[in-house]
Order: sequence, then structure tokens, then C-alpha cells
Amino acid sequence: MSKKLSWVLLFTLLGSMTFTGCTDEDPQDNNSSTNPSDNNEDTNDDSSQSISNETYYANKFGKDALETYYLWNEEIRDDLNQWNIETNNDPIGTFSRIRYHEGEKYIDKWSMLTNDMTSLTNNMNGTTTSFGWNLTIYNMSSTVNREQYIGVVNFVYKDSPAAKAGLKRGDILLTLDGKIINSENYMNLYSNSTLTVTLGLLDPESYTIQDQNKEVSLTAVSMYENPVICDSIYEFNGKKVGYLAYTSFDFASIPQVIEISRKFKAEQVKELILDLRYNTGGYVTTEQVLASLFAPQAAVTNKEVFEKEVYNKALTQYYQEKGINLESHFETDFEYQDQGQTVKVNTKDANIDLEKIYGLIGSRSASASEALLGGLMPYTQIELIGSQTQGKYCTGSLISAKDFYINTPAELNNWGTYVMINIYQNARGETPCMPDGLIPDIAVDDTPLLPYAIGDVNEPLLKQALIEAGRTYDESSTSRTLSRSMVPKFRKLPQAENRTFGKRILTLPSTVIRDMRIKAEAQ
Repeated sequence: MSKKLSWVLLFTLLGSMTFTGCTDEDPQDNNSSTNPSDNNEDTNDDSSQSISNETYYANKFGKDALETYYLWNEEIRDDLNQWNIETNNDPIGTFSRIRYHEGEKYIDKWSMLTNDMTSLTNNMNGTTTSFGWNLTIYNMSSTVNREQYIGVVNFVYKDSPAAKAGLKRGDILLTLDGKIINSENYMNLYSNSTLTVTLGLLDPESYTIQDQNKEVSLTAVSMYENPVICDSIYEFNGKKVGYLAYTSFDFASIPQVIEISRKFKAEQVKELILDLRYNTGGYVTTEQVLASLFAPQAAVTNKEVFEKEVYNKALTQYYQEKGINLESHFETDFEYQDQGQTVKVNTKDANIDLEKIYGLIGSRSASASEALLGGLMPYTQIELIGSQTQGKYCTGSLISAKDFYINTPAELNNWGTYVMINIYQNARGETPCMPDGLIPDIAVDDTPLLPYAIGDVNEPLLKQALIEAGRTYDESSTSRTLSRSMVPKFRKLPQAENRTFGKRILTLPSTVIRDMRIKAEAQ
């Protein structure tokens, strides 16, 4: 098969408005002489071996996407120049290795190339094959000779296999398929299609783990993980405080969040506890909807600036020439595509006109979560409670090879990329989570080991927010926290869940793609 690829870059690197259709000639025979600089360890080039058509096309797609869209395309220019698309045999690994980094430290920890775009997109939309649980993994090893982990349930999604099995926050996974959980098998808690676990529970008096003498078998299913895991209203001291625990900025949850906001408005809620500790991000449109629900009514009425976007030089010039505004504003009317359908929603009667937001945050709070809180800071009093967030201050775009090229070879039908394309700023030109995350005003450790459900007034983060809002507690019955002597025993594995990463997704306008295709096809 001749390796020919008719293609058009969605945005021209030259910054002009001329769009051309180009054809790649057949690559040189791999046995012919090759520039030694093209064969380096970083790009896995091996001129002694031929590569498949799929690998060649994947190399080209990954390299083209980075050259065109990537926020740091100039910073990685040398690596891009060394990426030999005719000999490199690891396009996914190469894409990952040449992401923007300074020495051994990766500035960009999120961009990725994939050969399973369907699964990636479904996961971003909240549909995945899973047991429906969210876990924290702890290393309980006391000696080097016995490595032992436990899994602790943070929460379960409604109607999931985990929920139907009766699992809840605070349940401890002691064994996995009859074996001790350790570094060799703990990822099976996320990737297996079936498994059996035995359960334990923390004794809050002795801080020891007690075996529940209960075994649970689960089968993963393809399901929608509804990110609204709890909403409540707490009334005390003559006022009402709303609570929303939200785990992902997906499209499907937008109508539900609007209805919750209407309920809060009807109940005259003026302060909101927004629990984003497990929210790794999602779609920019969803973030903008929530911002317009939670911002002061005057800011929404006046359509004031919510966020600004900073792109690479070529994309900035493109947008300027097209007259596209790089600012987003508070709105009341939104239109977006969900599952191939155009959805229109209106938030005009749902704005709560909040006076204060208590943001519950943690190490898994990322991207759109950080952007929402940072974007509201110029307008609303925000108090952050919890622990430092991830620090994903940039926006990615999901780009499939089928959308990127006019004539896409069959080998690329399920290839795609999630590539960082801009840095977001609030109306003051600030990115509060940059570079290392939002810092809490009040530090409180998230402790799922304690048997308090999300939404329980004794759950440590929620309790602290309610105290800040003016609720009083009987100190004789307050929630316990792990004693200092127990802290070394329970050591969290950071980012143990392989699907946990910052995601803030900007959907590129279909009109831009259509216009460019028309111009390219006219050549």
C-alpha cells in the first residue's frame, strides 16, 4: 500500500488564512541511507526495521497535531524536528516523551496520543466500563519483606455494581481474588472485568482495621457515572447553605445541575459548599454553565468576562484574523453537542446570586475544577478547604484523526489525541492554580477511612465548611480524625487510579473544520 495521505491542518502553522491540501510522497526505503540525527533514543527510531502503515500514519498524525495545536510547540521544536515519521516505531511513547518538560520535570503531564479514541471520548463523557467505585489506595507495608496495600472506597456511583453490592464510603478492600493487594495487582481494581474482594472497616476507637467477614464479587459494566453524587441543603442560625458534590464536568449532567440550582434559589440559599475534591475536570462549556449559575446575578446580567484563553502564536493569529473573541463571558443561553445531538439550555431563572462559596478541594481536583474556582474569584468570596489541587492550568482538545485529515486512511480510524492548546486566565488575567495547584485557606485532610458518607455533617471537609458558615457542633460528639500516631501507617499512593488526570476539554467549532475542508478541497 502506498503511504500517501491527503491532509489539511485545521489551523495553518504559517498563521495565514491560506489552507492547502498536501500529499505526502512515499517514504524512503528504510534500508536507504538516513541522517544519523534522525535515529535517536528519544524517538525510538530504528532504520534497520520497517514500520507498518498504521505506525507511519500515527507518527504523522501525532507530529502534525503537536506542530499545529500544541501550546508549547516552539518549546519542543527540537524534539519535533528529530521525530522521524518513517522510522519511529513507537508513536504513542514518542508523543508522551516529547511533551513539554524541563529536564526530568514534565510541565505537561496530560497530553496524550491514543489508538482507542472511542474509549477515551466515552471516558471523558462519563461512560466507562467499571465497577462504579472511586478508591484511594494506601500502602500499609510495615516491613520490606511484606508489601501490603488496601483500597478504601471514597464513594460509589448510583446504580453501579459497587452500589448494588452495598459498598459505601469507608469500606476497606483487604484482599483481591484471594490474594493480598500489592504493587503487582492493585491496578486490577480498575482494569479487571470481574473480581472478588474481602471487606474491612476502621474501628474509630482503636484505629485498627477490623475484618467484616464479608466477601463481595463484582462484574464491571458499561455505565454512565453520574457526577452529581450528593446535593443537600443545611439550615442553621436562620440561614440555608447548599451543598453539591460534583465529580466531573460532563455534558449529560448539565440539566440536572441547573435544576439543583433552581432548587437552591427557591430555598433562598446564599452560600454554597461546592465539593470538587474528586473532580478531575471536564468540558469547558459545562464549567461555563456552572459559573453562570454561581456567579453574582449582576455579573451574569452584564455578561462580564469569566475567562480568557492564551494560545500558541499561530492559533492566536488565526483567531485574530477570524475575529474570534478569546474571552468567554457569563451567559444564560448555552448550546452544545452531546451524543451527536444539539442541546440548548437556559439558566436565566436558575442563578442563585451567591454571596459565598466554600470550595472543597484535594489532590484530585484538577483542570475545570480549578478553572471554575479561579474564574469566580474576581466576583465571589471563595474560601478553599482541603488540600492542594493538581495544578492543571491548561486546556486540552480531543482531536480525532478522522476530523484532522480530509482523507483519513483506514488505519487511523480510531486514533486521536488529547492535546493541550491553551492556558486559561480569569478576568484579572490570573491563573490562581498555576503552577502547582490551588492552596487551601484551611488545610483539612480527606479521610475516607472514617465512616462518614459524602454529605454527612460530620465528614471532616464538609464539617469544616459548615463551621466556617456558622454551624456549631457539640464537641463531645464531633467527628474523629486519625491520630498523629496512625498517620504513618496509612500512606496514600498518589494518583493510584490510572484514569485520574486533569481534563479540561474545549470542543473546536465545527464551522472552523468545515470552512477549512472547503478551502482545502477547492485546491
